[in-house]
Amino acid sequence: MNPTLGSVLVGCLFIIWELAAWFPGVKALRSSPLDHLGALLPFVLCWGIGALTVMVVGGLVGWLGDGTLWGLNTFGDGLLVYGVGAETGTAPGSPAAPLTQGGLFMVVLVLGAFIARRRRGATTSKWRGWLSGIGMGLSGGVARYAAVPLASAANFTGVWLTGVLS
Repeated sequence: MNPTLGSVLVGCLFIIWELAAWFPGVKALRSSPLDHLGALLPFVLCWGIGALTVMVVGGLVGWLGDGTLWGLNTFGDGLLVYGVGAETGTAPGSPAAPLTQGGLFMVVLVLGAFIARRRRGATTSKWRGWLSGIGMGLSGGVARYAAVPLASAANFTGVWLTGVLS
């Protein structure tokens, strides 16, 4: 499934929402920037998990990623067409990133950790990150700079881990 402008819009909305909820103020950022920037780390990590989820082509995880992307496409396209009278279309991008067997192995492990930790801390922030990653992970501009390194890292670590364990 390809992302539409609607899913990219929803992904951007989740990023804006997270930044607006997180922003501590200029004075606080100047006094201790690393402490405040560290609060964004769960969102960023969950964004990466969402992008990896939508890269999976088959199986239950692929079905979950495609179904979620379809929902984000439909909702976002509805926002564009009926909310502001804009036109929508397919966003430039790729239908899937090449994950090897080792990369798919790592996606399952990462998703397991995501699900296990969903009840701790800022849960809504983590879900916003995951949904934003799914909505934006395959769009052309994002895939070039984020999805390709994520897929490469998952493939590399998966090959290494399965080689060590076998």
